[in-house]
Formats: sequence, structure tokens, C-alpha cells
Amino acid sequence: MGETKYVCDECIFVPKFIILDKHGDPKFLLRPDTCCMGLCMVPRFGGRGGKCCRLPFLVRDPYTFQPKLSNTHEGKAQVTELWSGLVNEVCFKRHAYHVAFPSDATVEDKLVLIGSSILVDVAFFEQDSESK
Repeated sequence: MGETKYVCDECIFVPKFIILDKHGDPKFLLRPDTCCMGLCMVPRFGGRGGKCCRLPFLVRDPYTFQPKLSNTHEGKAQVTELWSGLVNEVCFKRHAYHVAFPSDATVEDKLVLIGSSILVDVAFFEQDSESK
């Protein structure tokens, strides 16, 4: 159906993933908004519940880097880790995610984006700091 690959470029502090279709052609780019000439990630603050503090990875066009539109109330397709509460974050290390699909996404695109959200979780948020 497709695959997701990590992109390593000149902006090493901003994680980026390219999402390829089943033919290996670029379909989406998954990365957060940036500031300081593309060197820093821009978190979002405000919102209700788990959206009070988050870092959305926006689903973008791989060529123009413009965010894809979604049918959600925020209007942009994205993969976002949500705040799941102090007990879940600290004691159980549980994470909650919100995936807003592009309005023109096919079933295959949605499945690959769900896999991409798991990759974002494993690559950046599921790191165990204990050395064994």
C-alpha cells in the first residue's frame, strides 16, 4: 500500500517523514511547523483536554510543503500526540494520538498514515531512558 521513510536533510532538528505510495512515488510529507528559518519546531498551546500542549505533525504536499486540508474543525490534516494526563504520561507511559486525514485521502492513504503515526510514536515518544 505504501511506506514511510525518515528524511535526513540540512534541518537536522526537525523530524520529517516522506510517505510513499505503492509505486514508490511521494504522496505526503509529514512534519511539524517550523520557525527560525526552518530550524525549530513550533508547538501548539491552548485548546481543551489533551490538546492543551501538543506538537502536530502536519500532512503536507511533498512538493510544495503546503498543509493538506482536512474535514476536522482544525482544518489541517495532521498526526498529533495528545496529553493523556499526568498519571498516564508518568506512571504508565501511555500516549494518545489524534490523526486527521486529508479530505481527499483514499482508504490506502489512511492506512499508511496510521502506520506513519505509529512510526512517529516509536521514533520520538517511546524512547526508554533507562540503560540496561
